Amino acid sequence: MVVVDSSALIPLSRVGRLDLIGAAFDDVRTTDGVRDELLTGGKPGTAALKAFLDDADVVEPHPSAEEVASLEGIAVIDASVILHAEAGERVLLANDKGLITVGRSHDVECWWVTTLLLKCTKEETLSADEASDLLYDLVDEGMNLSPQVYTKIQKKLDEV
Repeated sequence: MVVVDSSALIPLSRVGRLDLIGAAFDDVRTTDGVRDELLTGGKPGTAALKAFLDDADVVEPHPSAEEVASLEGIAVIDASVILHAEAGERVLLANDKGLITVGRSHDVECWWVTTLLLKCTKEETLSADEASDLLYDLVDEGMNLSPQVYTKIQKKLDEV
């Protein structure tokens, strides 16, 4: 089970690989705030995101989201994603350092998009070469990833 944030969905949609989320998780959830953030007309990839979200469980904001957002200094949408992951003992899939830091402080298991790539490689959903190419494509399409992390992930892919 996974709760997905827009920071993970956007880069995966840009490279046409939203399918990896469903390959790694049977139950995919997000919030209506994330949906609203993503489905802004006129942006590239909106149709793919809409199709993905049609198959996901889209839930209302968590009742405590505003309070937690205020206490943690994060957006209400981010607080809601964290709280839904925490409540359902789900993985939080994101590519936002602040969101993951707060999620971990709430004892939520957090995955980066790169964690998803490694998991899909270990489970043979992707070959190491496919994952390496996909990692390059993600960065090429604008996903933020430091050179040090890129090198570490590439090394792990070479070991798989």
